[in-house]
Amino acid sequence: MFNFFAEIKDNLKNPKGLEFEGFNLINMSGHLLYVEGHLGLVTLSKELVSFKVKGGVVMVEGSEMILAELSENTIKICGKIKKVEQV
Repeated sequence: MFNFFAEIKDNLKNPKGLEFEGFNLINMSGHLLYVEGHLGLVTLSKELVSFKVKGGVVMVEGSEMILAELSENTIKICGKIKKVEQV
C-alpha cells in the first residue's frame, strides 16, 4: 500500500517535522486537510470535525467542511479550514 508521508519522509533530510505522536497531518492552503493514523471520528459537522489520535483528539474548525475520504487510517477533509489543534 502506498504511504504518502513515508515517501515524503524518505526524500527529506528532516522527516520528524511531519509526524505528530503516531499520526501524520498535512494542511494544504487551508482548503484540504489530509490525516494518516487516526483512530476514529468523534464529531462531524460543517463547522467542526474531530477525531481520535494517539495522545488525544484533533479538532478541526472551519466552514463548509465535508469529509471527502474516510478509511481505516486516513481522513481527507475539504472546505474552509480555519483552525487545527490537538487537545
